[in-house]
Amino acid sequence: MDESVESRVKHLREVEKLSIRQICKALHIGKERISRIINRHKIIKPIKHSIVAPYERLIEQWYREHPYLQAQQIHERLLSYRYKGSYAMVVIHTRKYRRTKTISVYHELEFLPGEEAQVDWMQWKTSFGMMYGFVLILCFSRYVFVRIYPRCTMEFFLDGHIEAFKEIGGVPHRCTYDNLSSVVIKRVPELKFNAHFLDLSRHYRFSIRPCTPGRANEKGRVERVIRDIKDFLRITSVNDIRDLNKQVALWRRHKKRKTPSKHRQTAGGGIRHWAIGAQSSMKGS
Repeated sequence: MDESVESRVKHLREVEKLSIRQICKALHIGKERISRIINRHKIIKPIKHSIVAPYERLIEQWYREHPYLQAQQIHERLLSYRYKGSYAMVVIHTRKYRRTKTISVYHELEFLPGEEAQVDWMQWKTSFGMMYGFVLILCFSRYVFVRIYPRCTMEFFLDGHIEAFKEIGGVPHRCTYDNLSSVVIKRVPELKFNAHFLDLSRHYRFSIRPCTPGRANEKGRVERVIRDIKDFLRITSVNDIRDLNKQVALWRRHKKRKTPSKHRQTAGGGIRHWAIGAQSSMKGS
């Protein structure tokens, strides 16, 4: 190739800042030939290493020990190792380790203060046996009550409600449940509720709403809470049921501090107040 032509192309490109199309018109040379001249001695810039790269071995070890760690938990751990990067970089870097979750899209449900609470059981296997968590969340304020029991029998189910109402200081207008045998005896040919549970709901005067089979979004708030509790317990060591309840209580306090300000309502905001153990309701304030 004529060196003068090559030099002329480079001059027009680097000094005159002409485009490849403009150089073609000026020198009457094909676009491909000009591209080869320009790119032949192109300087390859060194690859910039991610700020997370020095911690790669540590992150990989954490995910081997606890595969369900979230990016936020990894970021909090890295901060103790003097990590100076952003949380967004950790999210990008840990994407290959975090397990893909199938997401179903539903219409977001809106609730009034005190309108509804969602209730469900959570199972958790420990070194000292299978434990069961009674979980109740107020749908508007996102206030969470959790109590761990050794069994999921009716007496513990009723006790969970009583302790939750005591702590909240009132009763929601309606409670939503999955098709638990403690709540629903059968659905066909007609819906039949558990008689013992009907006594409890009549005493505290709250409505019972069983979910439609196959519609998990109807109790999505309590499902998300149970998922978060399990993520926490996967990386938490406990010795017995008392220690398990203590650790869950610490998790609840941490979650309450992180609740968005628009949901940081009082526990009993909008609920009907009740004298626990009394035979008549008090008028809500």
